[in-house]
Amino acid sequence: MFAILPLLAVAFAGGVWLATAVSVAAGVLGALAAGLLLVALAQVRRGARTVAVTAAALFFVAGMLRYGGAEVISPYDVSRFAGRTVTLHGAVDGLPRWADVDHETVIVRYVVAAAAVDVGQGGLEPVAGKVVVSFRQPRRAAVAAYGDRVSVRGRVDILRGYNNPGQADVAAVYRLEGVTARMTARAGDFRAAPGGDSSPMAMVAGWRQMMTEFIRATVAADDAAVISGVLFGGYAGIKREVVRDFAATGLVHILSVSGAHIALVAGAVLWAGARLGLRRAKTAGLAAAAVIVYALLAGLTPPVLRSAVMGLAALAAVVLGRDRDTLQALALAALGMLAWQPALLFDISFQLSFGAALGLVLLYPPTAAALSFLPPWLAGPLAATAAAQLGVVPLLLWYFSSLPPASFVANIVILPVIEAVVVAGLLAVLAAPLLPLVGKLLLVFCAQLVGVAVKLAAWLSAVPGATLHFPAMGVAAGTAYYFVLAWAYGLLPRLPGPAAIVRRWPRRAAAVLALFIVVYFGYANYPRPLAVHFIDVGQGDATLIVTPHRRAVLIDAGGGREFGGFDVGERVVVPYLRHYGVTALDYLVLTHGHQDHAGGAAAVVAALPVRTVLVPQDEPAAPVRAVLRVTGGRGVVPAYAGQSILLDDVSIRVVQAPGEGRVGRGEESTVVLVEYGRHRFLVTGDLGGREEHMLAGRVPGAGGVLKVSHHGARSATTPELLAAFQPDYAVISAGHANRFGHPHPEALQRLAARGVAVYRTDRDGAVVFRSDGRELTVETCRGGQ
Repeated sequence: MFAILPLLAVAFAGGVWLATAVSVAAGVLGALAAGLLLVALAQVRRGARTVAVTAAALFFVAGMLRYGGAEVISPYDVSRFAGRTVTLHGAVDGLPRWADVDHETVIVRYVVAAAAVDVGQGGLEPVAGKVVVSFRQPRRAAVAAYGDRVSVRGRVDILRGYNNPGQADVAAVYRLEGVTARMTARAGDFRAAPGGDSSPMAMVAGWRQMMTEFIRATVAADDAAVISGVLFGGYAGIKREVVRDFAATGLVHILSVSGAHIALVAGAVLWAGARLGLRRAKTAGLAAAAVIVYALLAGLTPPVLRSAVMGLAALAAVVLGRDRDTLQALALAALGMLAWQPALLFDISFQLSFGAALGLVLLYPPTAAALSFLPPWLAGPLAATAAAQLGVVPLLLWYFSSLPPASFVANIVILPVIEAVVVAGLLAVLAAPLLPLVGKLLLVFCAQLVGVAVKLAAWLSAVPGATLHFPAMGVAAGTAYYFVLAWAYGLLPRLPGPAAIVRRWPRRAAAVLALFIVVYFGYANYPRPLAVHFIDVGQGDATLIVTPHRRAVLIDAGGGREFGGFDVGERVVVPYLRHYGVTALDYLVLTHGHQDHAGGAAAVVAALPVRTVLVPQDEPAAPVRAVLRVTGGRGVVPAYAGQSILLDDVSIRVVQAPGEGRVGRGEESTVVLVEYGRHRFLVTGDLGGREEHMLAGRVPGAGGVLKVSHHGARSATTPELLAAFQPDYAVISAGHANRFGHPHPEALQRLAARGVAVYRTDRDGAVVFRSDGRELTVETCRGGQ
């Protein structure tokens, strides 16, 4: 029965996945599950061989049932107050996190377990759920501790990230922690009082906060952030460039508590037990206890808990003397975690963790055997890295559009350094309460090691080819990849392997390979429909144009929020471009210099080659000056009315531009008209009503797609422009629950009166139009057609 666990885990996961796309009544699923259970029991009594199929079907239905039950939100959940300004009462749940704004100010972020809401009518309404509360405060101001009672006044909003293909679902990640809403407040509206919580979790959280402060008081802030991250989890305070360098070397996961840290703790105990001559089962039990203690110290966050469960499953196999059943133990861990939280199936870290673990279990032994000609100290890390990377290639390409060859070197030269930081850091925080001097000395040693690791990561990430970028790999290609991988590694015993096929049919194998290469290159160079992407960048604009032969033009680049280490250009726009295989831009057009349109441009030109940047002729604003600094002024030219670009029969024309030699007014923007066959796209930036009236005489009317100006402000979509352009579709790029009230009801009414189909990034996520010159199709990230 133990051997069937992988099949049951896959079936349960398949049911969870299907439940997101198909809605079936719980009563129907329950009746089906009961029937399958009866059939399975009857088959067990008869000893039927088909019981495995019936059990898989039962677990498939159970996955659908479990996902439907887990998605039900309590009627008392705090998210029902979304859109309202209220006073929230609750308790701090977890340690605060902060991000730098400047030398004097930080943004503090708390998770608050909601208890009641005062809506200003003299009474409290009980609520459930958790809220992320964030506000700015002075760097040296006091912070609330775990369990403290708090009251805070602010606007409640539902959680929402950037809805683009391949983009991490921030809201889903928070929901795994029970967080269903967010609140932005002012420091003066947040009040905290000691909660008197004496529970074990409160005591552990208090100790962890005390140790975090001890680390920050002992070593430099940059080193303290890394040490705290590797010991207790999170990337708070770690410099953006450090995270970027570690990501480029494939080791970003070691900057926060992950499976690698759990494995290190377990491995250290197993090694010590072997040295002391302890029995194997006893040593594994001690390692399991160490893993549990470490998970508690790290806060039992979902990533930590997931890694701990995986580690404990592997140790259980050791205790039971079933080392060869590691795959079954891993399947059991996955099944248990999905039964507890079905939404984990769609969590990036969950997918990467189990993909890498499967790679290690299935692919490491043959890979290590193939590398046996190398010294053991080199063959082991290389085989482990290759096995883990091969297990997650489709996931890396879907989410990050990149593969890090540098990880092979990084695992040999950087990973041991960070492992030493974990061991020495744990000894430091455990010794600090009794022997503070010893703790400080160990932390200073850790800081030196961190400095070495950071420099090595920076050096490796700068090597050409350290990270290779590819288009995203979809479901079909990913399935084919795993099939070929399993076949190549001999995991499909009924099929002859590659070597056997080449030996038996050498000419046919060569012919098939040659045909595959020809078909692949033919497909790669075959013209595709024009694609115009309106990217979800929140309260900003970014439009990507990809021509039939994959030439690319980007109009605006979203807003850049430098505080908190988050830049929309770097974190949203660049990943979107790479997701669609865009590795260079022919043109970057900045309609005007406002932060929400040009703030991400500097990050884009720093990450990708850009042949030409069109900028407004007015006095350069700060975002445009940032582009000039990155490019050195090379390839930067002013935009003027009448400029025309022709790429693969796609005409891109500047039909209106801010006047030359004066500071641009807030309502002036470069306007771009894209034409391909029968279809036209008018991108209007933040054009104001007067400027729209002027534009009306410059655009011929025959239908098309209008990118509504100024995020759907009240002055947008003037009757004159609508009458002149006669749009069939309109796209509004706006941030969810933005403070400006965009899109304005009057703008929406004018579009509705003319029968224009409206798409909105705040509601639909990224909106993509495709045209072959004759037919036009539209799709959205959130499933609309």
